[in-house]
Amino acid sequence: MMENWEKIYFNPKLKKIQIQRSRINQLIRAFFKKRGFLEVETATLVKCAGQEPYITPMNVSFEDERNRKYKGYLITSPEYSLKKLLVAGFEKIFEITKVFRSNESFGGIHNPEFTMIEWYRARSNYKEIMKDTEELVCFLNQKINNSNYLIYQNKKINLTLPWPRLTVKKAFLKYTDIDLDKCQNLKNFKKEIKRNKNLKDLVNDNDDWNDIFCKIFIDKIEPSLPKDRPIILYDYPLPQAALAKRKNKNSFYAERFEVFIAGIELANAFSELTDPKEQYNRFKKEQNLRKKLKKEIIPIDKDFIRALELKMPPSGGIALGIDRLQMLLLNIKDINDLLLFPAKQIFNKS
Repeated sequence: MMENWEKIYFNPKLKKIQIQRSRINQLIRAFFKKRGFLEVETATLVKCAGQEPYITPMNVSFEDERNRKYKGYLITSPEYSLKKLLVAGFEKIFEITKVFRSNESFGGIHNPEFTMIEWYRARSNYKEIMKDTEELVCFLNQKINNSNYLIYQNKKINLTLPWPRLTVKKAFLKYTDIDLDKCQNLKNFKKEIKRNKNLKDLVNDNDDWNDIFCKIFIDKIEPSLPKDRPIILYDYPLPQAALAKRKNKNSFYAERFEVFIAGIELANAFSELTDPKEQYNRFKKEQNLRKKLKKEIIPIDKDFIRALELKMPPSGGIALGIDRLQMLLLNIKDINDLLLFPAKQIFNKS
């Protein structure tokens, strides 16, 4: 199999993709700097990784100059570090960084190592982050493709602002006839599934609440989303929003949104949870779920909890996959055709 750098050697036209990728990153920086954001750099090697049960961090072992042994993780996201900087007094920050996740496929829209941008606004919420996201993508498409439309894999996608918005509750009602208000515990969720002929075969007896939600979301919701317009899905159920602020004190929903373009999940965002006690309790629940899934129990980042105790301001933040955004802007279907050194070529050698 010919390596990507070799393909460029034999076909110099492919170099244009890498030149455009570099330009996209420069434009992203220009977009945020014009709006008063500060670019920061945080640690890629950390002591405590993210808690998400369905994301697997990469373990790292190393030694210092005296051969003392240490264990840590490569980050799955710079989120904890960036929120600590909000507590420190930074108002608007962004970071473009490499992140790493195990148990990822080698291709499609996945690679174990990928590039992410996260940005945060203090004294803000997820609605302002929605606006940032729309404007960023439209700005980049105008600069790269000189159009209000995005052409991706023969689909014409209208990027005109504002983008359509749909609550997760309405999406479930629209595409599955499931009322999430009636599914706030596992028993009731399974009852709702049993009355729906199209969903019975999706669910197993051993599935927990999150298993059921994810199966329905991936199998029924995502394929049904419009392909000719971006869409913002917002207000996720609390079990699917461990780092997001509740809509109100007793709400079953949290201020989280995701962005989908051409069926591709591009970004994940929150109004940030700032209550240290609630955040700690949610982390403990995630640890219990990881234990049930027979996954490594990730230690809670106590420094992050301490930062919340020092009063993090109300904030909005987002993680957006830059590689996926570049694939959309450059009309590239497989990430292996985008990256210079994809994992598939590095590790899948005969």
